[in-house]
Amino acid sequence: MSIPFTRWPEEFARRYREKGYWQDLPLTDILTRHAASDSIAVIDGERQLSYRELNQAADNLACSLRRQGIKPGETALVQLGNVAELYITFFALLKLGVAPVLALFSHQRSELNA
Repeated sequence: MSIPFTRWPEEFARRYREKGYWQDLPLTDILTRHAASDSIAVIDGERQLSYRELNQAADNLACSLRRQGIKPGETALVQLGNVAELYITFFALLKLGVAPVLALFSHQRSELNA
């Protein structure tokens, strides 16, 4: 699913492609490319998720969010600490075509409403 975005100037994009920084792949590619792997993708304290588990959890959350009415092209504020759920949520939103807006865990209502 594609999320609307503002493109970088073509000169920069060309340079980044030439250097191999950009490969014209979505962010979700890193997850789906390794989705069959049991290699560790996320470590959260004592908890570990493999790429397979992370991908499945993201798919499950994406389905749940879709059923709740979240649609492609929307944005979603994500305010989580550095925990496994941050990555599950991030990838679920991208899979839905929803743009995640990441807020620092320490932000209060006044910062989020600005």
